[in-house]
Amino acid sequence: MNQQIRKTFLPFALPSISEDAIDSVTEVLRSGWITSGPKVKQFEADFSDFLGCDHSIAVSSATAGLHLALEAIGMDKNSAAITSSVTFTATTEAICYFQAEPILTDVDPLSNNMTVATLEASIDKFCTIRSGKLYLKNSKKLVKAILPVHIAGSSCDMEGIISVAKKYNLYVIEDAAHAFPAVYKDKLIGNWGDFTVFSFYATKGITTGEGGMVSTKHSKHADRIRRTRLHGINKIAYDRPSWYYEVTDAGFKYNMTDISAALGISQLKDANFFWERRRAIAKAYAEAFCNIPGMKLPQEDKNGVHSWHLYRIELDPNHAKMGRDSLAEELKDRNIGSSLHFIPIFEHPYYRKKFQYDREDFPAACKMYDRCLSLPLFAGMNDDDVDDVIYAVKNILEN
Repeated sequence: MNQQIRKTFLPFALPSISEDAIDSVTEVLRSGWITSGPKVKQFEADFSDFLGCDHSIAVSSATAGLHLALEAIGMDKNSAAITSSVTFTATTEAICYFQAEPILTDVDPLSNNMTVATLEASIDKFCTIRSGKLYLKNSKKLVKAILPVHIAGSSCDMEGIISVAKKYNLYVIEDAAHAFPAVYKDKLIGNWGDFTVFSFYATKGITTGEGGMVSTKHSKHADRIRRTRLHGINKIAYDRPSWYYEVTDAGFKYNMTDISAALGISQLKDANFFWERRRAIAKAYAEAFCNIPGMKLPQEDKNGVHSWHLYRIELDPNHAKMGRDSLAEELKDRNIGSSLHFIPIFEHPYYRKKFQYDREDFPAACKMYDRCLSLPLFAGMNDDDVDDVIYAVKNILEN
């Protein structure tokens, strides 16, 4: 254990790329078919098998996946969707692509997830019911969807949220960028809502460099997303016997490459190992930090299995030795990285100005923002790395 300063910087996240993954990518580069081909189809099939879901559609990013899912349900400028105030901008950004309005909810103080209570509170405050449908009070826009976000890998109460969605005839589009391979009740995330969107960004549980996946149980919507991810073309080149094709929809350029898919296929084989290692690190942190004054630790899911994408602590300024910002700087001085997940949506200038959000509507999110810090957590961390983080945090906050 290094009791001073690490010789090398430890970031809060790094991808774990095996030699098998490198070989797989090299094979694709040599094959001559490097995009929208056999590896993408295999990755989609393997992912569906892993989740046990009906349809998986590979895309260029989770942001693209959210955009395509919203497009598939008919989102437009006269629409609105409800999502969490604690999320990355991609969630609300995808709603704004349609000139639609994002309605924000506050979050649970422990999990920082949307709950049935925070969902219903936002519906009561911002919405009204007319002819059995939900509309915004201020703009008369029709609410079409709920986008729950599984922060850090802790799953939302999907049964409760789906019950609310059915009550108001809304789609459920899960932002599961952090939630692979999380479990809610007896099923993996990816089998609950109408759509689930996963991220394979470089810091995620598995990576394709850049990329994402949309899972859905709806065949009609799956077919549309497959078309609209690549210009609305009815059949990709790999699947059609001749040069002829038809454009059936106005689409986008959101397809995944075979290079990315080859990496994803290899990563998927290691997904359980990656999760087990992250869980072991989270357990080591929990045992080491449980008695530090003023520190709140993340908890295992009561209704499922945490994916441990992030290890987020909160520091109570009334009881901890120092605040979040000071701890982050002290860790940086010791060559240890950290991050914050997330700056609430209502704090960003674009959203605050455009939608006039009031911080007083989101007290739990504000409290989280003032206190939260993500510590290093990734499968490639060795025991010395973990010990360095534990020593540094305890040395800073206890001495």
